[in-house]
Amino acid sequence: MITKEVLESISPEARDKAKAFLKMRFRYTNHDHPFVAQLVRFAYTELLERIAQGIDTGHSAEQPIPSETLGAPSIGKGCSMDTLLTQRINLVSLPQLVVQLQEAMHSPKASASDIAKIISNDVKLTASLLRLVNSPLYGLVTKIETVSRAVALIGLRPLASLAMGATLISGLNKQLQGLALEEFWLHSIACASIAKRLAEQTGRAEPERYFVDGLLHDIGRLFILGAFPDESESVQNFAIGKGISMHAAETTVFGFSHVDVGASILAKWNLSPATTAAVRFHHSPEEAPEQGIDDHHIIHLADAMAKALGYHARGDHFVPRVSMLSWNKLALPLPQLEETIADLHLEIETVAQIMLHSSF
Repeated sequence: MITKEVLESISPEARDKAKAFLKMRFRYTNHDHPFVAQLVRFAYTELLERIAQGIDTGHSAEQPIPSETLGAPSIGKGCSMDTLLTQRINLVSLPQLVVQLQEAMHSPKASASDIAKIISNDVKLTASLLRLVNSPLYGLVTKIETVSRAVALIGLRPLASLAMGATLISGLNKQLQGLALEEFWLHSIACASIAKRLAEQTGRAEPERYFVDGLLHDIGRLFILGAFPDESESVQNFAIGKGISMHAAETTVFGFSHVDVGASILAKWNLSPATTAAVRFHHSPEEAPEQGIDDHHIIHLADAMAKALGYHARGDHFVPRVSMLSWNKLALPLPQLEETIADLHLEIETVAQIMLHSSF
């Protein structure tokens, strides 16, 4: 928590600007929700601490006032989801390593050593995974130097999940070279890190699964951007000018959104139903069928937390309305939320450095 001395070192003018900045960020969320009220307090404290440290938060820039009368841009008839999936973009096929991992994880004959060998065959991926395992993401005291040791300490499925997530980021970045993806992945990694922490704190099995869910929750946006770059720019500008989420802007302009595209792609890739549901329903958890999985509820809350703490992609910085259903499903006492955000910036920035700047 910010100390009285630090607070007093920040000018009243800077504090007022910080409050106005956060008022805009939380413009459309439900302030009467206890989770949101806690997020507002966390966000304000975090913002003041970063201001005191001299970190540029963007809070001092003039914030655009959303226009209620701004009309949606017109786009060509070729910007359909069917066109995107079948004609105007070659769907990125799963990297062979991910295919091998999926097959091994679903095979009753595969052993831990078999999966460790698949990962170890990729030297660059192995180096990146070991850096992740030894990062604040896990907080291990003893340094892990081999994949087999990582499997023994962290578990087979968790390490395989991390390997798949890292490989997918690398493959997508290579397919979409030239696009500004840093902000996008920073938000995704923030969402992933928060989701993993929430899963751990609430006793969910395989918390790394939620990490992968978070990495991939907005993946459809990359495919829309790759297929329709000019139209996507117009949609981003519309979202900013109108003051609405990218999800709402995409639906208004295209008639579909990144959740529809992302879920379709993950289904094509044969990823787990839980991850596919997390992608499809993270903006609308009440619409998900009750199937005994709750990934979409955790990703819904993690997405809101990431945006509340300033991790968002261009044009999508508003904290969404928070689902009471998701909050009740999480069943996390409010005081424990402080544990969720403790050292969060360090973890996110460290993991992002490893996953985005390693040449695997």
